[in-house]
Amino acid sequence: MRVYVPIAADALEVVMSGKWEPSSGYAVTPTLLDIIALEDEDEVAEAVRGAAAADAVLELRSDRRVVIVVDYPRQDVAPVPGGHPAAVSLVGRVDPSTVACAFVDEDAAVPDAREAAAGDADALERLEQHDLLWYGPGEIDGLAR
Repeated sequence: MRVYVPIAADALEVVMSGKWEPSSGYAVTPTLLDIIALEDEDEVAEAVRGAAAADAVLELRSDRRVVIVVDYPRQDVAPVPGGHPAAVSLVGRVDPSTVACAFVDEDAAVPDAREAAAGDADALERLEQHDLLWYGPGEIDGLAR
């Protein structure tokens, strides 16, 4: 199951280590599909990625939105009752071979991310206007430096 896992930018070095064990993420869940009006699979995935990206800043207080996309065994992913409709709990360490990619804010987004993390709702809205850049698995270790 494809899971979008928010992570703080300063924690990227653990992603490809084989020791990363996130406890939560976001996925296309049956609950989400019941309430979302989007029919295009890519648009649904984009909405899920957006929820994870916001979580990186709002919950993890990262200075930029960072989302790692991981293909998890379905038995290791469970919906979170009463939470965000795409929220899932995760079990187990991430095998680096299951990391599909990373999405990371462009440098120009950092001031807005910092302000959003500090509680500025306008900054969060501005942040959504910035691009999330795509990185392949082989580039993730370089992002941590």
